[in-house]
Amino acid sequence: MLLWMRQHWRPLLALALLIVLPLFLLGYLTQDIHEKEVFGFDAPVTLWVRANAPAWFQQVALTFSAFGSATWMTPVSAVLLVVFWRKSAVMGRYFLISLGGVMLLNIILKALVGRVRPQIVEWLWQEGDKSFPSGHATMAAALTVTLVALLWRTGWRWPLIVLGTLYTLLMGTARVYVGVHYPTDVLGGWALGIFWAAGTALVLWKRLRQAQQHATEPGKVVHLGDQSA
Repeated sequence: MLLWMRQHWRPLLALALLIVLPLFLLGYLTQDIHEKEVFGFDAPVTLWVRANAPAWFQQVALTFSAFGSATWMTPVSAVLLVVFWRKSAVMGRYFLISLGGVMLLNIILKALVGRVRPQIVEWLWQEGDKSFPSGHATMAAALTVTLVALLWRTGWRWPLIVLGTLYTLLMGTARVYVGVHYPTDVLGGWALGIFWAAGTALVLWKRLRQAQQHATEPGKVVHLGDQSA
């Protein structure tokens, strides 16, 4: 057993960090918030972020809030879906299941938990729906994991990991800064996005790797019915 674990420590670590830990965190937060538990760090962190962020961060936060909204994310996601589907139907299908599925789960969780948005600081951005989990944080994390999984075999892997992590962190911070989310909303969104996108990638990983290999061949398009994908 120890020898097997040593030989497979990398996939085991990825499984723990990308699926087990986010799922545990999401379940813990969902249960406690549904039972109206109060998290002592939510208010202090929100107040600290608003008080200590530099003046220029307000425009950054508003820009991230706008870009992460459905108004912008829907057409951006549609364009990316077309791009990946033209490369490979398997890649396109993963992109659709990953982002479409996590969006649906976010809507369902918001309705089930029914957390009212915070009134800790003055809102700088108007929102009308429920608070947990943060849809912006969910989509940012899911988009990052999805793009990394789709481009894993390319030179874009590490730049995407770095830039995607920064984008995800900034998106979550921006939503706390503008006052429409508790920090725990953001944590729940990150957990949901990472878990769903990584879990879907794990289920489809063998086919994704084959599709990526075919997609890198000049003039090669892998269709949904291709047995080689």
